[in-house]
Amino acid sequence: MPIPQLDTPEWGKEVRFFVGSTPQERQERARQLGILGASYERRMRERGVHTGIQQNTVIIEGEDNPVIKLPPVKLREYKSRKRRRGDEEEMGVVAGDGHAAKVTKSYNGAVYRRRMETMFDSIMVIAELHRNMYPIRKLRIFNVGDNLQGENVYQGSKLEEVEMGARSQITRLAAPCWNDLLGSLKQHFEEVEMDCYPGNHGKYGKEAPETSNWDLMLYDVLQQGIGQHKGITIKICDDPSGMGIEEMNGFRFLVFHGDAVRSINGIPLFALARRVDKWYQQFGGFNYAICGHFHKRINAEHSARVETFVNSTLVSDDPWALKRLGISSNPSQWAFGVHPKMGVTWRYGLSVDRDYLVEKLPDIYGGK
Repeated sequence: MPIPQLDTPEWGKEVRFFVGSTPQERQERARQLGILGASYERRMRERGVHTGIQQNTVIIEGEDNPVIKLPPVKLREYKSRKRRRGDEEEMGVVAGDGHAAKVTKSYNGAVYRRRMETMFDSIMVIAELHRNMYPIRKLRIFNVGDNLQGENVYQGSKLEEVEMGARSQITRLAAPCWNDLLGSLKQHFEEVEMDCYPGNHGKYGKEAPETSNWDLMLYDVLQQGIGQHKGITIKICDDPSGMGIEEMNGFRFLVFHGDAVRSINGIPLFALARRVDKWYQQFGGFNYAICGHFHKRINAEHSARVETFVNSTLVSDDPWALKRLGISSNPSQWAFGVHPKMGVTWRYGLSVDRDYLVEKLPDIYGGK
């Protein structure tokens, strides 16, 4: 059952219910709609409806009036449940390559919004599953960049391949969606930290300095907005190398976008393995390497010392992946857990679109 459409009598009833409802009533309504309670509240906020704070609503959509000031939000404090068994772990998510405003035959700004919403739902399903065994109170997000499609025509931002300019990509798409995602996650974790790295699509030209990057501008907007809330930390890597070491539960992670690694015959693993080996010496050792760029979700052990996570993308029917890798991308991200002694203990491909889940093949052998 979907949320009623705007400007219908049913929508008016939904608004009146939402504004005057209790948290328990909203949870029950979410169950009727077949979605999580937090997802229901976020979708209503995106439509300009808030519970008891309507005077703070600032939702401006239109070609002449892009969103330039995100609405203030009031976050509910997360209270963890006590667990009797299991060591506490931290949850990690690798996010990025959202390419907001990119256009393919199955992807555009509206699909980007929906997949950002689904990413929240998928994170919470996995978090609640593991909370049945042990506490998970902190969430780390490694954002590997390319959150925007950008404007560079040499990177696919040509007419009919991008919906809007870079400023609107930030203010009308990426910033509002990330604002809602981080705010929603904070209500389900005691602490949310996002480590932010720039991608190559944020560059407007080869002559531009490395720090002139649309990704970094998006991170600045988020840092000065939702990042000011208690329990939300947004760290921005503005080193010209676009690389850095992050520590999570005592383990070292090398984080970078990945555009400096050149694939061989459409396969990035050989070149990536060589680079990771060299960077291992340069950065004084690390346990895990995280990157994006290649629009394929890959998990590989390069040696007994280093494991690599290559992130996928939110884009589907991506011509770049088809041309460079020989296969179109499957929209997804990464999620994993880190134990204080054992390191990464579990890994999940994070679904962002239910239409791309694996389907069972027909039994052609006549078995049961």
